[in-house]
Amino acid sequence: MDNVKSSPDNSLVAQVLIFAKAHFILVTFLAIVVRALYKRYASPLRDVPGPFLASCTRLWKVWSTYNGHTELDHIALHKKYGPIVRTSPNEVSFGTCNAAKDIFAVGKGFHKTMFYSVFPPKHAPDIFTEVREWKHAQMKRYAVTPYSLAQMQKRSGPIESMIMLLMEHLIKYADDSKRVCNLGNLLHYFAFDVLGEVAFSKSFGFLDAEVDIEGSIKNIDDVQWYDGIVGQIPETDILFRNNPLRPYLPFWKPEPTTMTKIAVAELEKRKKKDGTYDSTGIDLLAELLRAHDGSPDKFSVQDVFSIAHGAVFAGSDSTASTMQSFFYSVLNKPDVYAKLQREVDEAQKSGQLSEIVTYAEAQKLDYFQACLKETFRIRPAVGLGIYRNVPPEGIMIDGRYYPKGTEVAVNGWVLHRDKSIFGEDVDEFRPERWFEKDAKLMGGHLYNVSVTRSEVRQISEVANSK
Repeated sequence: MDNVKSSPDNSLVAQVLIFAKAHFILVTFLAIVVRALYKRYASPLRDVPGPFLASCTRLWKVWSTYNGHTELDHIALHKKYGPIVRTSPNEVSFGTCNAAKDIFAVGKGFHKTMFYSVFPPKHAPDIFTEVREWKHAQMKRYAVTPYSLAQMQKRSGPIESMIMLLMEHLIKYADDSKRVCNLGNLLHYFAFDVLGEVAFSKSFGFLDAEVDIEGSIKNIDDVQWYDGIVGQIPETDILFRNNPLRPYLPFWKPEPTTMTKIAVAELEKRKKKDGTYDSTGIDLLAELLRAHDGSPDKFSVQDVFSIAHGAVFAGSDSTASTMQSFFYSVLNKPDVYAKLQREVDEAQKSGQLSEIVTYAEAQKLDYFQACLKETFRIRPAVGLGIYRNVPPEGIMIDGRYYPKGTEVAVNGWVLHRDKSIFGEDVDEFRPERWFEKDAKLMGGHLYNVSVTRSEVRQISEVANSK
């Protein structure tokens, strides 16, 4: 024992431990620095350009998301570093449409990252949050029909009623020059109520009252703000929203929103005494319940609820954002506004438009369609990147090999500013570009990037030009 105690190796270890104990803060700091430098220089991504801090730690992404301007940060990064940028120690952001096609092509083996695991409901993920590929494909398969254009058009009646209500509110403001209309809020209320009708045949009453009832919209904004930030370091979620102590802390228990209460009530109302559900009707919930009736073992009632609830919870936000962006862009360009008004007026005079314009009629308004596409291009509804894991065997993306463990991302705001596709004036809202000779090329590279949790199609759907 004496020989062991006096061993030079043990003596050295003891000295190191004594030093570490006496200089704990310094040692911890040095360990963090060494770890960061290792990530920066020992990674197979070390030659990919990007901010120094981003190559060492994910905190760069957290800070960018926290500040709420991730899309602008990514645009600036790609302008500075080029089409490929390292945005975290093991993540690469791509700014070309060719790379996006490689990543989102069917059968390439890219799977969702743990970013999506943060989004609620944790116990019952929906199409957007489900990270298990087999389950995601299963849910998607049963939701395709309810989300088809043909089925959505069957629900046009309630949508038209909500449009009439929106018009009544706008006319009310137009008749009173002293009142200020917050168009952004009205569009947000409209989107929520429309999707309430589509999903549950029940409006939430936001538009009628012109108020965020029970703070439901703010609640969704807060949830998505949290998801975006914590999703960058998903393992920290257990410290916050999914903390195991939370159920035992009364002050920390979340209250269900108005829309969640309605969703729960509607599902319960359709439950029969024998435990089955009434699936008659044309709303989304009824359609999904019919899908459940056909395959109850593969498509559960919980799946039904998650998808229907998600359609409103997140779908309304991206829908409102798109409408707000459309009006913001058009109203800030007097020449565009004048052309669009002229097209609508002429179509109305020639009898081409109904009192409530139908989908088919709107498709024939060429300049309106150009304005809509330009809105999708310049201000996609989602500012965060869309994240995927590289397949286990590694893969080539846009001519370069990326190994297992690499996370890849694309951002619609960046993709739609690819000058080789959309022209030199990519930062300008100019609908006329869609009438130019390369309009078909642009249409083939316009990514309808949306992170609504009600999606049936994957994030990467490419919108074809007319």
